[in-house]
Amino acid sequence: MTILFTAEGHFREGSIGKKWQFEMELGKIILTDTELNLMKKSNISLTDLGTSVDNYKEGFKIPLENIKKAYSIQNRKIYVVVVETRDNHLFTITMAGHRNPARVESIKLSELINTAILANLDVLKETSSPQTHFQKRDNILVCEYCGEKNNPGASFCKNCGKKIN
Repeated sequence: MTILFTAEGHFREGSIGKKWQFEMELGKIILTDTELNLMKKSNISLTDLGTSVDNYKEGFKIPLENIKKAYSIQNRKIYVVVVETRDNHLFTITMAGHRNPARVESIKLSELINTAILANLDVLKETSSPQTHFQKRDNILVCEYCGEKNNPGASFCKNCGKKIN
């Protein structure tokens, strides 16, 4: 599993309202090549020994194949990423702080989610068609720097980002 994006932010199921700071959960947003994971920040007891400040618990796990689309919108003064799932659920994510509208981060996250969805669909198509899978297996490009296997049409390694010769 490859981590494509990770950041602290606010999220909730559904759309946001006027008092978004109080309506949304604070936690960590982790996008991997298989799922979007929204981890809630745990309540931290200062009396317990060995309690970490970065203590997260399970939140929402959204497999990429269940995401219909993701897009960035401006809601009043903050920018949010809206994630729509195929089973008609809506998730709202923002990396905005008290004075930071987080425009660049929301656009970057929505683009990464959509790119990961498309990459995941390509992998599913390759594995569902045995003939295509075996043909592509013969033409797989292997990165000479890190050894990662890449698609035949790739120009750059998906793992290290170096140009494939």
